[in-house]
Amino acid sequence: MMRKSVFSIVIAAGLVGGIQAASAQSSSNPVTCIYLWCWTHVMVVPDAAGTPIVRVTWNEFRLPKQQSGVTLGWILAGSLDYELRPDRVVIIGANVAGSSAQFPLRQSTGTLFPMDDLNTTALVYTSQLRVYKKGSPPDAAPLVASGTIANSVN
Repeated sequence: MMRKSVFSIVIAAGLVGGIQAASAQSSSNPVTCIYLWCWTHVMVVPDAAGTPIVRVTWNEFRLPKQQSGVTLGWILAGSLDYELRPDRVVIIGANVAGSSAQFPLRQSTGTLFPMDDLNTTALVYTSQLRVYKKGSPPDAAPLVASGTIANSVN
């Protein structure tokens, strides 16, 4: 009985924490952020033709109303030849105005990018994740994955 309980807790923690393999990005893969942190794993993998592409565990963060100050994070894992640079997650599209105040940045590294979501607006933001080949010039084209951040969802 005790082993079943421990096993169930470990499985639940893995699912809630987003510990799962990167999945295909052919459709929306949302996660509702109910804790003060919400992470997604980022991997660079080859597509069917062998071309490197970016895949993430979750490409849509949803924040319930009244959930403020959640830290959203992107963790680059298993991709030793790639890195995250200062422009790694960018808000694009119609709601870009004011987005820097909505999403204050935190200290980051070449494999970890966190930012806070104050969740003070009921807007949907389009984000663009950019991953670069290590050692590539500053003006090199990144690998890109798009996503969304939906604030104040029910």
